[in-house]
Amino acid sequence: MNELYKIPYFMIGESQGGNQDWCTDFWMYLGGCGALAACDICICLAQNYGESACCPFPVEEISRKHYVDFSMKMKPYIHPRMGGVSKTSLFTQGYGDFLRKCGYHADFMELSGDKSYEEACEFVKQALKKDLPIAYLMLRHKDKSLKDLNWHWFMITGYKMEGEKMKLFYHTYGQENEVDFATLWNTGMYRKGGMVAIRHITPLERTPSISGRMQ
Repeated sequence: MNELYKIPYFMIGESQGGNQDWCTDFWMYLGGCGALAACDICICLAQNYGESACCPFPVEEISRKHYVDFSMKMKPYIHPRMGGVSKTSLFTQGYGDFLRKCGYHADFMELSGDKSYEEACEFVKQALKKDLPIAYLMLRHKDKSLKDLNWHWFMITGYKMEGEKMKLFYHTYGQENEVDFATLWNTGMYRKGGMVAIRHITPLERTPSISGRMQ
């Protein structure tokens, strides 16, 4: 059975999402992908749910400069370091702290890269139903065609089922791409990455405003 699902995703000018190459800070340009993944989720929270406190700029007018400025606000929470943001827990801890500063408590879904492909497919389907991107951490992959994704955080924004085969749509460096999920997930390497998505997000000092898809 064929199935296609893609979440609403933001544009910055002609760019399909943000672009790490825009970063002028040396460490963000070199290894800021984790922080940028958190920025992207924030922009989608503002765009898709109206949670504007997550993003310091109006999403309908966000520019390249806004995005770079936002990345520097996120940098202290998910900061580039030797070895990179190489665990999903480093991402959730830092991003959770940032969201608390914005007035929210977030509950995250995480799936380690050592889980089965079947579990990973189910995670993707459930997470994307919330119309928010999944932050995907790739460490190393044996497939040389995927070398540009090594040691990198990028955003899963949709999937396509063709019978039993799942393909993913992902955004990185301002472009939408497509990849066979079984190939992506089965890295053939000892160290694995994983995926992170928001399960629930609750404003700290008012009645929860995100419901429905966030249940």
